[in-house]
Amino acid sequence: MRNELATVVKLVERIRKYDDVPNRYKSRLKPRFDSVSGIKYVNLRSLLTVRLLRLSTSPRVVRWVSDWKASILADAVSTYDKVLVRKLL
Repeated sequence: MRNELATVVKLVERIRKYDDVPNRYKSRLKPRFDSVSGIKYVNLRSLLTVRLLRLSTSPRVVRWVSDWKASILADAVSTYDKVLVRKLL
């Protein structure tokens, strides 16, 4: 059997070693558009990814996360998403 806790620890260790945010993450963290309500929203998986990226102590990653947060708060996302971003980041 696989040890799930060990897998999570390995993931966190890899994230903490990041010197910069990988490009594969940057493209996935953009706000999505809901065609029914007509507004942008932040996917909860994106929020989780950014919270995990905050585990890195690299100044470039920390700066990127704060820039991402500022861009989301400045974007026309729902009020609920703005509150979530403020609370969780």
